[in-house]
Amino acid sequence: MATDYRFAIGCWQDQAGDENAKLNVFINDIQVLTEEEITATSEDAYQLVTWESTGLPDVASDSTVTIRVELANEYYVDSSTDRNIRINKIGYIDKCDDSYRTGYMTNTRTSVDDAPNIVTVTDFTTESSYVWLTPTTVTAPFEPDGWWDNTVFNTIVLWGGESTGVTITHPLTSEAIHKVISS
Repeated sequence: MATDYRFAIGCWQDQAGDENAKLNVFINDIQVLTEEEITATSEDAYQLVTWESTGLPDVASDSTVTIRVELANEYYVDSSTDRNIRINKIGYIDKCDDSYRTGYMTNTRTSVDDAPNIVTVTDFTTESSYVWLTPTTVTAPFEPDGWWDNTVFNTIVLWGGESTGVTITHPLTSEAIHKVISS
């Protein structure tokens, strides 16, 4: 079977030059976003970039998706004038399509002690709608060996130039209506 998903990337830019950074996103080698403008400029006030991808693997313990992200408009003068994009989270919400529910749904409880509260999602800019998981692998041609630790989400930096971007293997292992809530 196949499932539809809404994805979100939390990101901000190192602003340089006379335009904002622009992001290209590919899911399993299919381009889903083209030159998405990144206006946020700090980790404390990052931007959620969202999109829908259809026909992907169902949520399962071994399901993954390959996400490739690229800086579309490189600008570099020197180390203090360098346009980059920084990613600090990747999440998704899976679409329900069963005899009980249809559409994007999430569990809004705030503690493991609370009863589940399943709601239909209509605002995809709300962080609580998504399942936020640490990627399984990150391949970045410009990062030093050993920087990646798949037990925590390290900020991923997108540089431009000759780079083909960063390739991220992201798990699809938890349904949004059953997501784990930390207390």
